Amino acid sequence: MRPVCCCSPSCARCRSRAWWCSATAPWSPTAEHCPSAGAGHPGPMPLLRVIDGTEKGRIFEIDGDRVTLGREPENAICLPDVKASRVHAELARKDGRWQLKDLGSSNGTWSEDGRIDSLPLTDGATFRIGRTWLRFENKSPHTASELASVGGDTVVGLDKTHTSGLLSVHGGDRVSAYLSLLHHIVLQSIGARGRDELFDILDDISADALEGDRVAVFLPDADGWSLWPPHEKRLRARWGTVPFAGTLLAAVRERREPLLVAAPPKAKSATPEADLVPSHSMVQAGVASAMAAPLRLGDEIHALLYVDRIQGDKVFTRTDLEFLAAVANQLAVQLANRQEVAQLTAEVERLAAAPRIKPIAIVGSDPTMQAVEAFIERAAPTPSPVLVLGESGTGKELVARALHQKGRRADRPLQIINCAAIAESLVDSTLFGHVKGAFTGADETRPGVFELADGGTLFLDEVGELPVATQAKLLRALEQGEVQRVGEGRTRKVDVRLIAATNRDLAAEAAAGRFREDLYHRLNVLCVTLPPLRDRPADIEPLIEHFLAAAASKLGQAACRLAPEARTLLLRCAWPGNVRQLRNVLERASVLATGGMIRPEDLPVEVKAGPATVQVESPMATLADMERSHILRVLERVGGNKKQAAEVLAIDRSTLYAKLKQYGV
Repeated sequence: MRPVCCCSPSCARCRSRAWWCSATAPWSPTAEHCPSAGAGHPGPMPLLRVIDGTEKGRIFEIDGDRVTLGREPENAICLPDVKASRVHAELARKDGRWQLKDLGSSNGTWSEDGRIDSLPLTDGATFRIGRTWLRFENKSPHTASELASVGGDTVVGLDKTHTSGLLSVHGGDRVSAYLSLLHHIVLQSIGARGRDELFDILDDISADALEGDRVAVFLPDADGWSLWPPHEKRLRARWGTVPFAGTLLAAVRERREPLLVAAPPKAKSATPEADLVPSHSMVQAGVASAMAAPLRLGDEIHALLYVDRIQGDKVFTRTDLEFLAAVANQLAVQLANRQEVAQLTAEVERLAAAPRIKPIAIVGSDPTMQAVEAFIERAAPTPSPVLVLGESGTGKELVARALHQKGRRADRPLQIINCAAIAESLVDSTLFGHVKGAFTGADETRPGVFELADGGTLFLDEVGELPVATQAKLLRALEQGEVQRVGEGRTRKVDVRLIAATNRDLAAEAAAGRFREDLYHRLNVLCVTLPPLRDRPADIEPLIEHFLAAAASKLGQAACRLAPEARTLLLRCAWPGNVRQLRNVLERASVLATGGMIRPEDLPVEVKAGPATVQVESPMATLADMERSHILRVLERVGGNKKQAAEVLAIDRSTLYAKLKQYGV
């Protein structure tokens, strides 16, 4: 016994040139091809062809009068099927006739008619061992028509007119027909305009192909299944109150997989292919066989396909169930795709109707603010941490929002936390989350802002106020992308872009040991310093107009005008609270103003008091010293970037280089 490959180059007996294709039929030498054929040539040997199972397509020549089949390699025909016994069956020839005999196997040998002890083998006879179907072939085709009839690969382009009577086809031919029919169903389902049309396609084609008496679609509900209304009306009209296989429906709901119930009317038990034994009610109702397959995608079941037979002796086979399951899988994908398209369409419509997100505006024409805007444009697309420095009220949160909005994570969450506003005992819980019972008052598990910002941006304002112990955990989150909830033993991966801000001198804080130096360097990858409002007086006027318009929009009124005296007071104020103070003053004045005019009496006392005097603690300096000091201060604010410094100072870069050389910098 030896397996024959798909394309054998020569006659197995005389080695003359031959052509072989297992997809059609075994070739046998004739006088036309083989010199010894017809002249003492012993003729072709019988073949066993695997037509379904793990070895599908493999062919064995039966060489001798007796061969055994089984799982052990010592068998002439070795079947790697876990359901096969070690020595399962034998093929024997007596008086020129072949016979298959089961050798007391555990799982039995089966034909289309049920379990067998022996089977006379004629050309085309099929039988099953475990999950492997085999076909005995003792006749060699010589013509193209014979090749087509034996090979079984001629079923192509099936349509609904070719599906009736499919069950009369057996073995591999039946599988091929099912595959072609499944392809046809997929093509038809693409053009379906909704779920009802998809179910109709199943009803029209599967009923003919499977020759089921009842083909039904069940929809999941709280109590189990409910029959799809169009099927319920039609089936009730034809079959009355004949019950469906309730045991089967319940089992599919619980096991969430295709299942088969099959027991011929005269049989004492279910077929070995069946998953369930027919219930008493099924037997009483005359339901000989039933199968069901869920339309499942992931853990979600959309519906259930059900087919049964009430009349006749034929029962469904495993091949029928696999076809039904394949149809269910395809329809589940179609339904899921349609739901996804519907959700995407709804989202597109929602986004089209939603108001556009207003771009964040950085108001000001001062060169220092232009440098800040240029920094935002360059830093926003990167994933690197950003450190925003500046006095309280200079607009650090506004810069953080602009960095997020102009970055690649704009459609992801932005979480904002003021570290100075969190009680020290709750800092870790706020940042990294906690599990239930981790501490007194932890009544439920909550994620921290790092998890809430996963995929997006986290802005930590006043980062210099964090406790040193928390700073170490923050560094780990930045370096490893991991956080650990308070009271939990495992870590969680997060992908967060961090923007930190402070009004402290973090370098000095690190030198004094109040801030971790390694964390400072990790935060200081990209750094920008916001100037106080007093250092850019030319921006006060446009900021006034901007905040008056914003207050009017917030209050639902027309924008107030400024009396000349009130405008003068605003322009002369030193604004120690910076831009935030100016905004709040104008909102307050817009509420208190009468007649749409803001007068001096509508302004707070600190603004009406006039500009604050500047205390000069150092001795009088020369103009050159003041110029040198100013240049160094600008360089510090732009991070040493001489090009930006020249832009802020409104001088050529060559002039800046000359002055630095002049002052020995």
